[in-house]
Amino acid sequence: MKLLLIHADRFWWRVREAARGLRVRDEPEPAEAELTDVVVAFACVEEGDRAHLREVVAEAADAIAEFAGRVRCEKVLLYPYAHLSTRLAKPEVAMAVLKELQAALETRELVVTRSPFGYYKEFILHCKGHPLSEAFRDISGTIS
Repeated sequence: MKLLLIHADRFWWRVREAARGLRVRDEPEPAEAELTDVVVAFACVEEGDRAHLREVVAEAADAIAEFAGRVRCEKVLLYPYAHLSTRLAKPEVAMAVLKELQAALETRELVVTRSPFGYYKEFILHCKGHPLSEAFRDISGTIS
């Protein structure tokens, strides 16, 4: 799994249309949302993540929670973002992993929103721009 983490003043998205060729997708609810003071976690589930599902979810949840704690933010947006890898997991696997990750983050007392999986969306991102506001994590499922 790849994670691009951004501490944002504002993140807005709106669903445009269903992604072509996908047989699995969320209901597009909410179809539009705006969040303020939020950690945006652009997440890409990769081939092989399913083989170590618990470890990948735990490592990703730890990475996101650690980042959120460092920037003192309790809100997280999980945003499916296939553009972080060329080794994508099957859509049904990716959606399941993101749902597991949401549940894991909620047990850490974070307020979590997950944008709909399987849709083309437009978005506006206003990064806070402080020294800790951007990070990348490559999640392998081997917590050390």
